[in-house]
Amino acid sequence: MRKIFQRPGGFTLVELLMATIILSVVLVGLIQLFIRCSVLTELASNITAAMSEAQGKMEEIRNYDFDSIATDYVNGGALNPFDLTQLAGKGIIYIDSSNADLLEVEIVISWQNKYGRIIGEDLDLDGTLDTGEDVNGDSKLSSIATLVSQIAER
Repeated sequence: MRKIFQRPGGFTLVELLMATIILSVVLVGLIQLFIRCSVLTELASNITAAMSEAQGKMEEIRNYDFDSIATDYVNGGALNPFDLTQLAGKGIIYIDSSNADLLEVEIVISWQNKYGRIIGEDLDLDGTLDTGEDVNGDSKLSSIATLVSQIAER
């Protein structure tokens, strides 16, 4: 009977080293992918919690007496800025009362993630716009978690 394979079985050392190198490169890439996905998952979770805080505060403002909203929620007042309950951070409320019958309410949430990075322009999380915090030059704090609504007098 003829031999099907003319060379002895098994891998050579060079083939084994090449396979190991290829496998290690693929595994390093996969590990980086998993790490990045976990960071993005944490950010998405924080954004959800921040938007939940903003929606709760917006509902509180909607249920407030319309004539008192602009005065009680003025920047620096007793109800503004406010501490977050689900995240380590602050929320700030901006109210445009140029139209007496329609208020534009903007709620901006800034927080610190578990890696110590501040999300939003409020770098010291004090709820006030300090020197060097207004990156985009709009004279107010900004964040990726911002909720804007208009409230009309009932």
